[in-house]
Amino acid sequence: MTSLSPDVTLDLGDGVRQTARSPQQVPETRPSAPGQEFRARRHDVLMGILVKLLEMKLTWVLITLLTVSICYAIAQPMPCNEDTLCRQNHEQIQDLRSYSGYIAAALASVLLHELASVVLTHNSAKKAIHLIPNIKESLIPSVLLCVTFFVLILENLVFLIGEAPWFAHSSNLGHPDLDHQPVYSVFYAEWLINVPILLILAGSCCLQRPPREVAEPLVVTNVYIVFAWVAHFISNAPLRYVMVVVSFLMYFRASWTMCQWVFRWRKQQEDGHICGRPLLSFALIIVFGIYGAVYLARLHGAVSCRNERIFFTTMDFTTKLFASIALAGIRSSEFQEVLLTMLANTQTSFKRALNYDDRHPMIGSDSEEM
Repeated sequence: MTSLSPDVTLDLGDGVRQTARSPQQVPETRPSAPGQEFRARRHDVLMGILVKLLEMKLTWVLITLLTVSICYAIAQPMPCNEDTLCRQNHEQIQDLRSYSGYIAAALASVLLHELASVVLTHNSAKKAIHLIPNIKESLIPSVLLCVTFFVLILENLVFLIGEAPWFAHSSNLGHPDLDHQPVYSVFYAEWLINVPILLILAGSCCLQRPPREVAEPLVVTNVYIVFAWVAHFISNAPLRYVMVVVSFLMYFRASWTMCQWVFRWRKQQEDGHICGRPLLSFALIIVFGIYGAVYLARLHGAVSCRNERIFFTTMDFTTKLFASIALAGIRSSEFQEVLLTMLANTQTSFKRALNYDDRHPMIGSDSEEM
């Protein structure tokens, strides 16, 4: 296709020539390729559906169960109680049962304290539910902590009362010194339940991140926990190290996403202290990295299954206890902010809002409105 320039000489035939001035040339626009707009729209729709699915807690559970099922079917680990050598190795460290008993007792005390706090706070907050709309949501972190403590108590009770190692599998690393060692799968099962709760506490409860931001590191973390577990039963070294490398890459990805939580929170809360609400997120990143270092040491024989069990039992307890302490400080600061806001709000009538009996007014009887 020939387009005219501003000054064009046209040959009209029979030796006649004429100079014509063409209008301003308009750049040509090629029509979009057939189906290109449809494909872009379909991509946006699919991404929207994927984000919505990731926001659903049922999706998190299904992805975790699917990953466990596929990895178990491929690796087919042998239960430790069916392997004579593994059972003997387990029996050699049965003196640790008492240690698990002490941890379970300490956890029971913390759980009772947390439950009492939830019940008392709920009962005292009933009178202010219509005054403070989100007061029920403030109890969610305490309820989630109670769940983590309960699951951790069950884990230690399994070690305490379980003589046969039905909760462990026999390692198969293709090395005579590392094979037939008990891999306590109960630890990994507890992590698949409690680690997502800790991430929800750090992301949703502490940093007020929306579910779509919490979903990615949560799902990624559960998947790499399963990959790390199944690597104990892969005798092919290259394939095993592929699983290990992928697990650590996923750990770094989840850690970076958690750091993004803090960056976005800082943009919204410029006066927020970095050692306040973000502290739990940073602590989890560091703790999970330490877990990974011990895991690698065990995988190469630098740490025995006995020392690994002591470390995991101790760290599971202290990590949840630290989360409880961190959230207690956040709850205290939130309640102080609520009280200060209520006191500063001159339009609030405490007497009428709290619906107290006229014979026992909260504010002096001579002042109806603040």
